[in-house]
Amino acid sequence: MSGGEVLAAALCALGAAVLGTLVKRGSKEYALLLSAGAAVLILTAALGGAVPLVESLRELAGGDSLGSRCMEAMLRAVGLTLIGQLAGQLCKDAGEAALAYGVELAVKVAVLTVCLPVLAALMETVGEIINL
Repeated sequence: MSGGEVLAAALCALGAAVLGTLVKRGSKEYALLLSAGAAVLILTAALGGAVPLVESLRELAGGDSLGSRCMEAMLRAVGLTLIGQLAGQLCKDAGEAALAYGVELAVKVAVLTVCLPVLAALMETVGEIINL
């Protein structure tokens, strides 16, 4: 993302926060929807700007199977974390701390599940090295 895109995202967030504060006086539900919409818009813009970064990371992983598995797991883990953080923060903003905790726990389990095949491949590689 360029500096201009970051500035646009910051201005969008500030505008939504100010508007949300005004709307919250009349309806907390609409304020939460406004906040969620702005957050999804900013997240979508950020992910669109991350495409060159993801391509560079995939090139760094190269053709090596372990390296590509690690990179794939890392990218999935980052994606899961971003979605989980957004959902958790929205739950906290709505006053539902228990739901936020549930989302955060689900994300942690999902990240561990995504990384488990990489750990297995790493252990297999270490085992092969030891047996040499």
